[in-house]
Amino acid sequence: MKIAGLTGVAALALFAVRLAADPLPAEIALARRLFAEARAAESNKDWPGAGSKLREAIAIKETAGLRFHLAYCEEQQGMLVEALNDYERAEDLLTQPNDDFRTQLPSKKESLHKRIPTVTLVMPPEVTDATLTVDDHPLSSTFLGKAIPLNPGRHTVVVSSPNRTTFTSELTLNETDALVTNAPMLPVAKPPAAPALSTAMSPGPASADSLSMTNPSHARTYVLIGEAVIAVGALAVGIGYTVAASSEDSNAASDLASLNRLAPNRAGGACSPPPADAVICARLPESSDRAQNDRFIATLGFIGAGVGAAAFAGTFILWPSARAKVAVAPLALPTFSGLSVAGQF
Repeated sequence: MKIAGLTGVAALALFAVRLAADPLPAEIALARRLFAEARAAESNKDWPGAGSKLREAIAIKETAGLRFHLAYCEEQQGMLVEALNDYERAEDLLTQPNDDFRTQLPSKKESLHKRIPTVTLVMPPEVTDATLTVDDHPLSSTFLGKAIPLNPGRHTVVVSSPNRTTFTSELTLNETDALVTNAPMLPVAKPPAAPALSTAMSPGPASADSLSMTNPSHARTYVLIGEAVIAVGALAVGIGYTVAASSEDSNAASDLASLNRLAPNRAGGACSPPPADAVICARLPESSDRAQNDRFIATLGFIGAGVGAAAFAGTFILWPSARAKVAVAPLALPTFSGLSVAGQF
């Protein structure tokens, strides 16, 4: 039974090979009709339509003539790389030494070799595991550093590698171009590793209390400094203008004494008409006014100093510093063990 089964499988395989090698007469007739339609499309310069018919015919039976005509249609559409491949395939299929295509193929291939543009990607020597795609189609990495044949037109080239920047380039190629471009692909900087926490003092996960032991806000300190500056500045203004008022009072008293010496017995004051000294008499009310203004400003300064001092005291009392935080953790040292207490007050 096993021998009979193997014999049946072998017979089916031989029959399948024969079918693939020798199409049925109906298939041959269809292939000939498709070739005739392709020739008609070529006459009308319908290159895509002709190429579609030729591919259908090749799927039935591949011949040198069908490949030659397909290559010609692809050449007319600017598909130069595909055309070169099909011309070379047609040459491989030639069986007769006097075949009409044999004399045309060398010149066709030589012309395409000159017309097809190429791109060469120069890679850093240390990059050995790069991945290459052209127009979203993966290519073998063996193309890197070598001339890559491409059809004329726009192309997108992408080269990537682990831990390297990805190289992407948009290219527009014309016939006969031979472009060489560098793909730098610089190393990607790794993020710095987080510093390891010491496990001698706190081997376990941090508690909520220990996490809250961070530096408190400095806003309270800034407010206290500002209030202190205002209070001291206002106090300095009050003292300064008090001294100025005293100076004006001294000047007025000196001028009045001078007038009394000039007219000691004149009733109603030394400046009663006729004046003993007109300059001194004119200066007396001015000194009095300035002294009064200085005392008024000094009073405002002292009031401002008091307000600043009160604000400082209120902030200091009503805005307390950071609350005390205490963290307790097991302590394990080479010589002894116990509990560690860390606090912030």
